[in-house]
Parts: sequence; C-alpha cells; structure tokens
Amino acid sequence: MYALFPHAFGPLPRVLAAQLVAFIFILAIGLGVDALWPGLRPPLWGFIVAQSLSAAVFSRSFGLKGWWLVAQLVLPVLAWGSLFVNMPSWLYLVAFLLLFLVYSNVSTERVPLYLTNRTTWVALSHLLSEEAEVEGAPHGQKRRFVDLGCGVGGMLAYLSRAHPDWDFVGVENAPGPYVLSRIRLWSRPNVKIEYKSLWDVDLSTFDFVYAFLSPAPMTRLLNQAARDLKPGAILISNSFWAPDIPYDGQVQVNDGRETCLFFTRKAQNFEVQ
Repeated sequence: MYALFPHAFGPLPRVLAAQLVAFIFILAIGLGVDALWPGLRPPLWGFIVAQSLSAAVFSRSFGLKGWWLVAQLVLPVLAWGSLFVNMPSWLYLVAFLLLFLVYSNVSTERVPLYLTNRTTWVALSHLLSEEAEVEGAPHGQKRRFVDLGCGVGGMLAYLSRAHPDWDFVGVENAPGPYVLSRIRLWSRPNVKIEYKSLWDVDLSTFDFVYAFLSPAPMTRLLNQAARDLKPGAILISNSFWAPDIPYDGQVQVNDGRETCLFFTRKAQNFEVQ
C-alpha cells in the first residue's frame, strides 16, 4: 500500500485514490449483499455514510492524517449534495481558480505544496545555529539562507525572528502561496520573497539552502548543489534524498510525521553522477 511511500505524491492524488478505493470497496459489498439478499436496497444516505467512513479509513494507508481525514468524511456528502442542490455555476469556477493558484506549478516542478510544520521550524533553527558555528561567516558579512519553495512563508517568518542578523530569501512560483507569503512578510527587513522557479536560483550566493520537495527532483537538485554551492555552504532537505548519494548528517524531528532533515556541506568530495 501507499504507506510504504508516504510522501511520494501530493495530498490531492491520495485523497482521490482513497475515495476511489472506498467506492470500489462499498460497491463490492453492495454486490455481495444483493447476491445474498435480492431486492434489499439500502437507503442512499447509508451508502454516503459508508463511503465517507471507508474513505477515512483507507486514507491512513495512503499516508493522510489530521484534517485530511475530516475532509474525506465530508467530501462524499458535499459531492452528493451538489447533485441535488442548485449550486451557482460560478462556484465551480472559483474552486478551479483556487486549485490553479495553489497547484499550477506541480506539472512542471513535480513538487506539490508541502508545508514545513512548526516543530521542524525549531529543529531547523537549531541546526542552522550549530552548523553556522562550525564555519564562521566572513567578517562583515551576514549569513544568507534560501528556501526553495517557501509556500505561504510560515517558516521564514519564524527563522527571520530567530536569526534577525541573517538574510532570508524565499522563492515560490505558485501564484497563490507567493502572494500570501509576500503579504505575510512584507514588513520583515531581512526577508525577500521572489517569484521564480527553484531551478533559476543562483545557489552560489547562499550559505544555507533548504528544500522540501519530493523524490522526483532530488537528483537534479543535488547535481545543481554540487555544481553551484560555494565551499562550506550547506544543503538541507526535508524528508527526501536521492538514492545512493551520501549525506553528512541527519536530524530526526520529534513530530507526528517523523520528519527527517538530511544535510550535506559542500566540499571537494560532494560530487553527484
């Protein structure tokens, strides 16, 4: 089941997959009941409740937790309700636009919207402090940190407060999260949000590079880091790393999703084939 690969895809494909599996499961039960007790027809609301509960149960096998389980309970009710309620057509347009604003870059970047949780913010901040002490910054220069895919800017808001003498850059090319992060961080003097692809970032200007992507682009990112990072700079990846490529260390975060921060320091032996 998907639990063996809990972060290989974004949440929306998993939501739909769990609903599909639940539908097939309920359909199979319905066919069995009809074969044993011909003529027995459960009420429609019974099918909807069974679909909701089954989808929530199967969602755990697809790596969905928390409020996603609540969404799975509600989704069948809303779907069936929309068939019997005369909903304005513009609501469907609004729903499409919202999805476009958040997920329009997934097909090109192969990176869904992952948001780093607060517990990981704290762990990352400690890691930055520890690694910054290993190799001090040149005299008169600030430490520079870039978040490749900063989402709505929550982590940068925290880090910019925890390290006020550092400069932080967030890059995002999903329109919705970009606008939200710009609004959220417009007053922070040590934070800059840029609308661009993570592949267009000049990594050579940063001391720390952070990414929370997906398995698909990791080899490409590591190649870019090996080519562009300056000596002593550190690449940190949340949850994902490329197979058969070594890293210098990892930090296990004590959170609900068992986050692991992998990191490597740019050195002469950091080469990716």
